Amino acid sequence: MKQRGMNKIGVMLLCIILPAWSAAHGLRAPIINDQNAVLAKGDIPTPVKYEAAIHAYLAHVQTQLQHINQQLSLIVSDTKKPSLTAARQSYIRAHQQYERIRPIVALFGNVNQNINSRASDYLQGVEDPRFTGFHLLEYELFRQQNPAKAHEAAVNLQYEIQDLQKRVALDSIDAAKMVQAAADFMELILNGKLAGQENRFSHSDLADIDGNIEGAADIVHYLAPFIPQAQLRPIEAGFQDIRQVLAPYRLPGQQYQPFGRLSRADHDRLYSLVTTQADRLAQLRAILNIRVYYQYPH
Repeated sequence: MKQRGMNKIGVMLLCIILPAWSAAHGLRAPIINDQNAVLAKGDIPTPVKYEAAIHAYLAHVQTQLQHINQQLSLIVSDTKKPSLTAARQSYIRAHQQYERIRPIVALFGNVNQNINSRASDYLQGVEDPRFTGFHLLEYELFRQQNPAKAHEAAVNLQYEIQDLQKRVALDSIDAAKMVQAAADFMELILNGKLAGQENRFSHSDLADIDGNIEGAADIVHYLAPFIPQAQLRPIEAGFQDIRQVLAPYRLPGQQYQPFGRLSRADHDRLYSLVTTQADRLAQLRAILNIRVYYQYPH
């Protein structure tokens, strides 16, 4: 009986203390209002003035996806004949066009992983069932020279590209991500392509470097009306300098010599130019006053 009485007293004390403690704790908690609220990245509205440029750019992305789909249709046909030489050329063109929009594709969930993962991303390498997309197709065309498996890989990849077309048609991107993508193109070159690591079976990394350069230039083209001339001129000159280094390696039909033909001097020159261009493009967000984590100023 004595123990039961003590329990009742304890409960009564808690009922008195807890509300008081909760009220005190509530007074110490920060008060969130319109002045100090921070928007989540996904909730940041794009200023109206950029909407037309984004819409036009996404239409361009759709056009690139159509070109990729057309090249894949040729591969499906050529591997059925079979004509591996023609299929290989179509692969190089298709992947070059993909590299022209790749950072934008990465904004649509895990699509880029499904479409463009490399065998080295998986413990089982080329035998891993998750290894699909462009580089599986490249492996079957250039290393294995297996028309039947290349045909199957091309059919599956074409399905992924067509699905991506539908996603892009139904969705949009914000200004911050579009601007960031311009610099991301340069990082793709610096982090892999200048080491010849993107297309390890076809050795077509120079074509992909061209794709990345033109992809970044596309974004700058659509944002150019908002970029002051003092900053726009060196950016456009930077693209031209890179194109001049690539020009001697260019073949008819917008194709390029194998990556191994790139001289050490031109390799180092490209690395320097692309690094400088990456710095210029990384400044665009500040130049355009596009904020990532906070509300846009009115």
